[in-house]
Order: sequence, then C-alpha cells, then structure tokens
Amino acid sequence: MLIYRIFAAFMFMAACHHAIAQISPPRENPYDLIGKIFQPFWGVLLSETNGENRAATLSLEMSAVSGRLPESMNGATLAANVQFPDKVKLQAPVLGETFTVCRNGNEVWATPGSKVKFLISQFQVVPKKTAPLHTPFFLPITPQQAIFLPALFAISRPDVAEVQSWNGEDCRVLTVGLMPELARSTKAEDFQARIWVAAGYHPRRVEVKRKDFSAIVDIRSLTFAPSLSSSTWQPAETDTDVYRTTPEMLEGLLYIVMNSLKTNATDTPWLTTK
Repeated sequence: MLIYRIFAAFMFMAACHHAIAQISPPRENPYDLIGKIFQPFWGVLLSETNGENRAATLSLEMSAVSGRLPESMNGATLAANVQFPDKVKLQAPVLGETFTVCRNGNEVWATPGSKVKFLISQFQVVPKKTAPLHTPFFLPITPQQAIFLPALFAISRPDVAEVQSWNGEDCRVLTVGLMPELARSTKAEDFQARIWVAAGYHPRRVEVKRKDFSAIVDIRSLTFAPSLSSSTWQPAETDTDVYRTTPEMLEGLLYIVMNSLKTNATDTPWLTTK
C-alpha cells in the first residue's frame, strides 16, 4: 500500500491549490486552514460532494531531494489527471523517456510498452487480487472520515501565524506532523511537513522530512473541472508501443514509476517495500 500513500500525498499537495481570492495569506486557525486545503479535492477523490468539479489536472516539480532519494530526482516533474470515479493518469520521466500510466475505467495502459514490460520483470510486479473500486485510486478514508481529517495532524506552534516571503509572494507557513497515536501506529514519528500557503489557499511549496530523506515539491499548476476530455484517457495517436492490462496492475505500475523516477537502468530503487 506504500505507493498509494505516496500518490495520495501528491494528491494532498495538489488539493491545497484551489482558491478563493484573498488579498493576504490566510491567517485563520491552522486546523480550519487544513480543512479548507483538503475540501476542493474531495469532489474528485470521494463519492460524496456538493460541488460540480469531479476532475483535476496538476503538475508538480521535485525541487530538491536528499538522503536516500536519488539525486537524479532533482528537477523531475510529474503531471497527473484524475476524474471520479475510475480515471487517473500519471506522467513522469523514467529511463530517459516520459512514462505514462493510465487507468480508464476497467482498462489500464502504459507507455512505452517495451520498457514497461522490462520494469515489470525487474521489480517482479504481480497483479493485486483486489483493485480499488468506486474511486480513481485507493484512499484509506471514507467521505464521512474526511470531515475529521485535520484532527489527524499535529500543528507546531498552533497559535503563531508564521508568514514568509517565497518567490516574491507572502505565504502562511504551516509546520505539521502526525497525531502521536497515528504516528506511532504508522511508524512515522519522524514525519514533518511544511506547507507554504499563499492568498486564496494556494499552496506554493511542500517540504517533507523524515530521518532518512527530505524532499521539496513545488506545485506548478492545478485546475479543476466537471470532467476532462475523453481523449485524456487514451494513448496518443503516435503511441504505437502500448502495454495494456487490467486495474489489478495499477498499483504495481505506479510503484514502478515512483521507484524509477528520473533514473536509468543502473540506479538502485529507493523504495524498498510495496
């Protein structure tokens, strides 16, 4: 399930980008702020929503990495499309090419097919007996639980509204960890994240630290829409080398991409547990 936690983390970073125009960075209670950061994305990822937007497009950049993350990941960009209930596409640089992994309903495809097959054999990826249903990909929460999600975080210095300038823009900076009980149960006591939130609840940067690695991710763009074009979920006309499979392989293919991000065939995988 690790790949879903990683991919869901990217989705969390993206959720922070939806905006209501403001003149200055948000100063309200940090737990209320976290709730507003998550709220716009629930219509895309969860079955219950009052909004019309059921799809999102986002772009992320790995601005800096350290520790066990390979240095080659610096500067890597990831593009993702998600649409409720069963469509998701991820594009990322792998083995010198742009890899694409896409779920379109009951079909999963990936390109370039020949390198996908090579990596499947290298990582010994096998289908999962159960694939996530009724959501684009697996999330370990229900719509009812999502309401209480801010309570899972521990805010450092909650009474201090820290503001920093980033790239010429004033941002509210939140420093968060996990609730102690959750941190212990997930063996993530060392987890810490800092989020730069600009006016209108636009996050600009997320920094994640653990004892053996750190990463800074910049959110380059995010848009929401009721739906995306049907062509989004199909290979390009120029793609002739396409690997086709079923949703049971989606987790394994996403695992391959994250483990091979901006690497070559001689690099050592950084993820050690699926």
